[in-house]
Amino acid sequence: MKLTNPEIIQSITNKWSGKRDNNQRPLVPDNILERMSLVTTEEAWGTCRKHGYNFQFVGNWKNLHPERVVVGRAVTCRWVPRRPDLHEAIDSQGEKDYRIGFQNSWVIDELKENDLIVVDLFGKIFDGTFAGDNLSTAIKSKTGTGMIIDGGIRDTQRIFEMEDFNAFIRGYDPSAINNVSMVEINGITRIGEATCMPGDVVLGTRSGVIFIPPHLAEEVVINSESIRLKDEFGQQRIREGIYTPGEIDREFSKEMNKDFENWKKKK
Repeated sequence: MKLTNPEIIQSITNKWSGKRDNNQRPLVPDNILERMSLVTTEEAWGTCRKHGYNFQFVGNWKNLHPERVVVGRAVTCRWVPRRPDLHEAIDSQGEKDYRIGFQNSWVIDELKENDLIVVDLFGKIFDGTFAGDNLSTAIKSKTGTGMIIDGGIRDTQRIFEMEDFNAFIRGYDPSAINNVSMVEINGITRIGEATCMPGDVVLGTRSGVIFIPPHLAEEVVINSESIRLKDEFGQQRIREGIYTPGEIDREFSKEMNKDFENWKKKK
């Protein structure tokens, strides 16, 4: 059995025309990821919805640091309740692939800078703690981002103390991961009511987590930057007494749009 299938990854992400990694996972450029950190959940959601992507957002997380925004390229893994024959087959494949440690460490070994691990542990918390402080340290050192875990974590007090790192999880528990098997790395993953694919740009904010298809990432960023510019212009003109709040908070008139374009050129 293959834990990762590059042909399937390329097929399901065929709308992406940019660079890919060795497993054919889309690689949205770093500069887009950097600009994405200023995008609001609602702005990203609006662009996704406009293109018919209606199931990209998941809320109601336990967020270790609500003030920290997390952005990265999705590396997914999918887990199921353990059955002995399946688990033995996965371990056997791991030996053939020279993988080391328990199965949760296998996907961590594949992480690169600016990746963001997305773990489908079907909401399991007791015996569903994907990472403690050691594996979280490995994730942080490899990616510099954080982790999205539809399951639990342990060693929470120490993970909380990590700088420039965040975790979106379902709960905390002192137990270690047990009675589960990882059946796929970088496959199609369900997180709550959302579908996440390898290479999606993951944006985690106070509101929750949204998975942005890679071919829409640049459009999300450009739309957000345009909204911010328009808001800055409108607020400045209100302070200057040129327009009223009612004029700003609706479709701009032809004269206002001309004023806005001139203002942008000066910016």
